[in-house]
Amino acid sequence: MQLSKLIFPAALIIFNHVILTNCGLFGGSDLYSFFSGDKLYFFRSIKYNFFYVDLAGVSLDTDTVIDKSKWIDLTEVKPQPDTSAREPLLDKANENLILLDYTDDGVDAYTFHITLNIWETRPFKVKNKVSIGIGVWVSDEKTGISYLFDEIDKDMTILDSINLTLTKSISTADNLFVEGFVMDNFVQVLSNGQILFIGGGSGSIKDSMNNILMYDTLTDTWQMMNATGETPEGRLGHTAVSISDGRIIVFGGISNSLPASPQLSILDTSKTPYEWSTPTVENPFGPFTFSGHIAVMVKDYMIIAFGINTTETIPSLIDNKNIYKLDTRDPLKYKWSFLSGFDDRTDFSNSSLNIYKPTNSTPIQASVDSAFRLGTRNIVIIVFAVIVFICISIFVFYKAKQHRSKNTIQRNISSSENISSNDELKA
Repeated sequence: MQLSKLIFPAALIIFNHVILTNCGLFGGSDLYSFFSGDKLYFFRSIKYNFFYVDLAGVSLDTDTVIDKSKWIDLTEVKPQPDTSAREPLLDKANENLILLDYTDDGVDAYTFHITLNIWETRPFKVKNKVSIGIGVWVSDEKTGISYLFDEIDKDMTILDSINLTLTKSISTADNLFVEGFVMDNFVQVLSNGQILFIGGGSGSIKDSMNNILMYDTLTDTWQMMNATGETPEGRLGHTAVSISDGRIIVFGGISNSLPASPQLSILDTSKTPYEWSTPTVENPFGPFTFSGHIAVMVKDYMIIAFGINTTETIPSLIDNKNIYKLDTRDPLKYKWSFLSGFDDRTDFSNSSLNIYKPTNSTPIQASVDSAFRLGTRNIVIIVFAVIVFICISIFVFYKAKQHRSKNTIQRNISSSENISSNDELKA
């Protein structure tokens, strides 16, 4: 009985752990966001986490909260191209999402027509076969040219989305660093023709926020830019977006497993040297620290979504399931507000998310997890069933062994009694 009392609580603990470790939504470096027309898109892959939030008729200048029925699922759009490409980029007019697939025969380009919500299943061949590194594309919507940076000792990969031509930059940033230096976990942002690489590092080592690597897309040159002022703490898991007046907003991130300070900093690139400042922030939510989230500019607002709320301590509430907006119109004062998702009063364990197909078909009803982690619930059920089966098997084995031991003892006792009886009779 002692063993049976231990087995089932142990199974319950394991099951709770499985649930909690799979209850998150999504976030992090493998989720991408972009804004086109009146739609805010989120993309991880064609079949997994591809949807948009419909902002049609919504004024971000008001406190309007977008209903979850405006989250439109695109993973069911058929037909779909047969590719596992995951790093998206946009064309000049922001009308097409482009996925590049590196094959033995060259580079294929698959496109998703944003206005029509359809995939072009037959790939276009990209001119000039060049190696494509691992990284995130930065697109210049004015020119239709996208840039991908891999490592400091390698050239920049450049795609002309109009002519579907790949080229390589002539220059590299190798001469700006000591030998063996590795850039990692940085964020990159395009501002007035210049790509800035901000923050990053590895483990406890954080790259300086006073020295910012810059690539000039017009002159194909690299430069280390100095920054003064209220320099923020080095960080990982942060984001950066640019505003047309030269401001770059850096938000979130962690440093040595704690929220980086301050969470919101402004880099003014219109000044020489660049200048950091910590603005006044109006925040109705209390502690507001994030990492692994995504950020994108929509008109005068920085939109952040998902990731991890690093102020939370309850495991089931760590993953952020909301979308927030930051009013950036006043350079001296910024204001946060809730845009869509699940507010702090929502019971996440019982909540559901309405995701609609882009056709007139019946809407898909999905839980927070299953809407974005397809199959997670089934996996959890299977794992739980396996755990229960193992526990029951152990219990049955234990009881059977206990029963066999009891029978053996009884047989031994009976045998001893018989021997004693025979000895007495002989005597």
